Amino acid sequence: MKLLQKTISQYLLYSMFILLVGIPLFYVVIENIVRDNVDEELLKDKKAIAQKASSFVAEEIAGIRFIDENSSIRSSGFTQPFDSLLTKEMYDSSEHENIPARILRSNMLVNGKPYLLEIRTSLLETDDLVKSIVKVLALLLLLLLGGLLLINRNLSIRIWKPFYATLEKLRLYQVEKPAILGLSGSSVEEFSDLNSTLELLTTRARQAYESQKEFTENAAHELQTPLAILQGKLELLMQTTPLTAEQAGLIDELSDASSRMLRLNKSLILLSKIENKQFPETENVNLGEVVSHFAAMFAGQVSQKQLVLSVSINEMIMLPVNRDLFEILISNLLGNAIRHNIPGGSINIIADTHELSIRNTGRFSSLDKEKVFARFYKESSDSNSIGLGLEIARKICNISGYALNYEYRGGEHCFEVRFY
Repeated sequence: MKLLQKTISQYLLYSMFILLVGIPLFYVVIENIVRDNVDEELLKDKKAIAQKASSFVAEEIAGIRFIDENSSIRSSGFTQPFDSLLTKEMYDSSEHENIPARILRSNMLVNGKPYLLEIRTSLLETDDLVKSIVKVLALLLLLLLGGLLLINRNLSIRIWKPFYATLEKLRLYQVEKPAILGLSGSSVEEFSDLNSTLELLTTRARQAYESQKEFTENAAHELQTPLAILQGKLELLMQTTPLTAEQAGLIDELSDASSRMLRLNKSLILLSKIENKQFPETENVNLGEVVSHFAAMFAGQVSQKQLVLSVSINEMIMLPVNRDLFEILISNLLGNAIRHNIPGGSINIIADTHELSIRNTGRFSSLDKEKVFARFYKESSDSNSIGLGLEIARKICNISGYALNYEYRGGEHCFEVRFY
């Protein structure tokens, strides 16, 4: 959940709590206030009636008739005075329905004799008034809370806009590209400090990347000549006589190590060139021709391992790509399928206009998907593998706009190049 949504959700929960608890509570309070006012009026009426009744004789008091028919007085059998207030549903002849009424029953002594006075007043209007007040209050609260939430949301969006702009630029930033981060300023001090820190951090990361890349390029180029000389001298040394079997074995081991260092050096130089985008030229390349070419080139290794190679590609598939890089991609993927296969295994190459799939048998478990394309990662004991083939293949796919994925399905290791 986003920070803004989380903040608004907390406001919303609090607002709902206030509405659900506050409105009923307000209704009860207002109702009690109105009831108290009605009770005060009833007691005032009782006092006024009692004062007037004191001027009448007993026979006249019992015969008093009130005009509104909501009051009555009669002789009582209780000698102790008391007041009783209650709410009761009563039938209203004018409304033709039962309505709530507040009733005061007061036992009082007039001229030394007990009388029961009953005064009734309708609560219909007061209840309607209370409900109207509560409805208006609820509407005002809803409008107020809705307005506050809307204002808070719009205000938060404006306040957090620089943060999201910074986040988007960070998402698009690539340390290998020379473009600077270029974060805009902000009136919010915290965001301004964040942008300054991020610009400083990315500048340092860019400098570290440039230094590392320059070192790799220089080291690879500087090593190329002495390694070639070393390989040549070893080949000459192997041709000298006399050589003992022990000397020949040592020279052979040195030659293998030298060859491996040469391949590693060439791979590092190639990676550096790919990362520096030194292969800008593209042309329409026939996928079927390239695959057939390398299938024929690796025919000796396929035969030596007794592998079954199956190719199913439409010869009309044309891809706009740099030919040199694409040939390296196919060579690395096919060479990888042969090198890590088992004797008597199989390799299936299938392609259409959307995807190239190279599937091979091999170890009977999946490779680590998180590490399979990592630099110098190897799960094989093959000494000829330098652990850069799949890294180079992934770099070529990235620069060409393709996606390289790995899956283990049906006992086969599947490397799939998806063309966009």
